[in-house]
Amino acid sequence: MRGLKQRPGRRALGGLVGAVCLALTVAGCGSNGSADVTLQPTPRPIVAAINGTVFAPNGEFAAAGGWRWWACPFNLLSPAYAQTCLMNLMPAGGTLNVALWLVDSIAAKDGTIDPSEVRLINEAHTDGEGLYEIVDAAAENLNVCRLMVVVGSNDSETRAFAIDHTTNIDAVSEAVVRVVLDRIAQSPPVQLCDFTNAGLANILEKARNAACSAKGDSVAEINESAYQHVKVNRNVNQAITDATGVPVSSAAD
Repeated sequence: MRGLKQRPGRRALGGLVGAVCLALTVAGCGSNGSADVTLQPTPRPIVAAINGTVFAPNGEFAAAGGWRWWACPFNLLSPAYAQTCLMNLMPAGGTLNVALWLVDSIAAKDGTIDPSEVRLINEAHTDGEGLYEIVDAAAENLNVCRLMVVVGSNDSETRAFAIDHTTNIDAVSEAVVRVVLDRIAQSPPVQLCDFTNAGLANILEKARNAACSAKGDSVAEINESAYQHVKVNRNVNQAITDATGVPVSSAAD
């Protein structure tokens, strides 16, 4: 009886498959002889962003937003908008440009921000509800000196230290920027980088309470009113001292 002959290519293929199986068996077998092959999932990319809401008196920043004026008393706005105790501050209507700046101690060395020393990181526009989102790798780490979001210009310029990935911009956040810059200009001197995120968060909390009775029908007016309330508040000033560890010198010193 004549035996069947296998083709050389088929024998080679069978040997290769056997070798691969043996290798997988040796590498993947546990004590019970079973193979345990685990595929590692591809890590999801981290999207670094800073987002929030721009607030303005009656929702009017640079464009008409008067519908919010009558919507507020009837509770037609989302509860998410209740971010401040200033009752006439509403999400800004229109399309506003929001910039993300990197402001270091050199740019703010005299208690004012020198625009020529500021680094523009990125920009975004608000939607019709005052919401903005700036996506940039620089927004992943907020523990740098010092990220700031800015909207408006001249008298309407409103800023906020970006100490959280959700950072709202309003009269109180602008007041905090102003009192921090004031402290840099006072004696004994401190630097912008002396303020940590935790220290700024504490100042912001105290400032929100201090600014509750601020009033104004325009962005410039309410920003100035909030600043005047915040800068003389004892709790705010104590929070500034706690943040820097350096009390302001009195006139008698």
